[in-house]
Amino acid sequence: MAIAVCILAAMALGILGIGLVGNHLENRNVQPVFGSIENRFEPTKSMEVDGKKYAYYEQDFTNILLIGVDRDTLDDTNASIRGNGQADFLLLLSMDRNKETIVPLHIDRDSITPVQVYGIFGNPASIRELQVCLSYAMGTDPTTACENTVKAVSDMLDGIRIDGYLAMDMSAMTGLNEALGGVTVTLNEDFSHIDPEMTLGKTMKLEGAQAEIYLRSRMTVGDGTNAGRMERQRAYMSAALELMKQRLRTDQDYLSELAEKMEAHIFTDMEEGWAESLAISKAQYTWEAVQTLPGEHRIGENGFIEFHLDRNALIEQILNLFYHVI
Repeated sequence: MAIAVCILAAMALGILGIGLVGNHLENRNVQPVFGSIENRFEPTKSMEVDGKKYAYYEQDFTNILLIGVDRDTLDDTNASIRGNGQADFLLLLSMDRNKETIVPLHIDRDSITPVQVYGIFGNPASIRELQVCLSYAMGTDPTTACENTVKAVSDMLDGIRIDGYLAMDMSAMTGLNEALGGVTVTLNEDFSHIDPEMTLGKTMKLEGAQAEIYLRSRMTVGDGTNAGRMERQRAYMSAALELMKQRLRTDQDYLSELAEKMEAHIFTDMEEGWAESLAISKAQYTWEAVQTLPGEHRIGENGFIEFHLDRNALIEQILNLFYHVI
C-alpha cells in the first residue's frame, strides 16, 4: 500500500494544493468544475429524513480520491484481473465551495460495499458485496482499476461525484520518509517482534524500513484490524506535515524536488491545467479534521476482517458533509 506517498500527497494538497504534482501529471480529461453555472441553482438530488428536506448541489463540491496500491509499481505490464493489487489506502478530499473547507475522509479498506466484478475477458459480470479495497483488484490496468475504485467509493457515499483520482504505489514509501529526514512518532503499538527498537510507548524517529513497518503492519499488531493502522496513518500525517512546513520555510524548491521523487509512482486522471486551477482556487480553504466512516469490524465467513458500515449513521454523515437543508 502506498500509504506514505498518499499521506505526503494529501499534505502537499494542504500546503500548496494539487499543484505539487501538477507539473508531472499526464494529460487526461476529467469533468471540468470551474467556469460553469449550468444547474448551479438546481439541486442534483434531494432526500427527506425525519421530516427535513435535504438537497445536494453537485457543482458546489470538488472531490479527489487518493488511492494507495499494495504493489511496488503501477506498471500494468503483468497486471491481470484480480492480480492488479488492492486499494489499501483510501482518502477522499472533499472541497466545499460554499463553506470554503476541505474535509479529508479516511475510508477503511475493509469496508463492505457493492463492488463491480468483471469476468476473465474484462466484461462486467456481477455486483457483489466485497471489501472496497478489492474494487481496485478487479481492473486489468491502472485506469480500469482506479475507475472501478472510484465507482465503489462513490456508490458507498450515495453516488457522490468524484472528480479525479490520484493513485500511488508502495515502493516510494521508505524514500519519501527519508526525504523528510525521518518522521518522529510515539508508538501506540508494539512492533518489537518486527524491529526490536520499536517498542510500545517509545517516541522515535522512523528511519529506513521503520516507516513502512509503522504504516503497513496490521495482522500481527494490536487487534489486527485496520482501525489501529488508520490511526497510525493519521498520526504520521500530522507529524510529517509539521516537518514539511519547517522544510518549506528554508527551501522553496523542496516540493518540486519531492514531486520529482513521486513522479514514477503516480497515476492520475487529473489534467495538469485543471490541477493547477484547483490548487489556486482552493489554496485559502480551511482544512477540517480527518473524518472516518461509522461502523464496526467483524470476522467474515471467509475468515477475513470486514468493516460493516452503520448505514443510518452513514446517511447522517453524508447529509452533514454534502447536503443542505432546504
